[in-house]
Amino acid sequence: MKKVILLGFALTLAIILAACNDDNSGEETEENAQEENTQSEENAEGENEQAQQSAEITEEEKVDPDSAVVSVNGTEVMGDSYNSVYSMLKTQMAGMGQDVSDTEVVKEQTVNVLIEQQLIRQEAEDIGLEVTEEEVQSEFDTLKDENGEQLTTVLEQFQLSEEDFKRQLADDLITNKYVDSELDVEVTDEEVEEYYNQLKEQSGDQELGKLEDLEPTIKDQIKQQKTSTELQSKVAELKEDAEVETLI
Repeated sequence: MKKVILLGFALTLAIILAACNDDNSGEETEENAQEENTQSEENAEGENEQAQQSAEITEEEKVDPDSAVVSVNGTEVMGDSYNSVYSMLKTQMAGMGQDVSDTEVVKEQTVNVLIEQQLIRQEAEDIGLEVTEEEVQSEFDTLKDENGEQLTTVLEQFQLSEEDFKRQLADDLITNKYVDSELDVEVTDEEVEEYYNQLKEQSGDQELGKLEDLEPTIKDQIKQQKTSTELQSKVAELKEDAEVETLI
């Protein structure tokens, strides 16, 4: 399994992008947008059903919310964070059709996520970045207003309370600030054209749309991929110099 980085960030992005898709659908042809929306709904429904069937979290899998699970450069990460990330990760893995019967694998992945989140938070704090409770609440309120029942459904699927989600949201926001401050990701016209040509080859006889119409979406996709790669490299560097102790 490919290492999971910033699980909470992925979940929040999924919700935000779902809301944005409705606003940006005019950039695509109506036919393509309808096909994509239908396929996305079918995939989401299938993944949700599979996740609900496969990702039950037993009491034995949870840890004491007030117990430390890992220490990163002397800072302890507690069980409440572990439990929410574990639930999110196991549900996501099950929804992707992966075997989650070996809970030790899920546990290891969860600890990795917590370590990486903490490393980024510490690095962000070192350069003067922070996220306030007011910022977290404001972002949560915005997501709730824009997504309504969809947010509630996602939280139920991932077996998260609002407080669990806010805790992950705080990590998302500090990561966003860190990425904006420290990672300078650029996308060239050549990269956009190459990506577009690959899409044309994959689409076969299906109508793809003009490059100028799809360019903003393609550019965003490439930027996300490059940002993820750079962030993973940065986390790997931080890990080399970090003092990490797993406590569970």
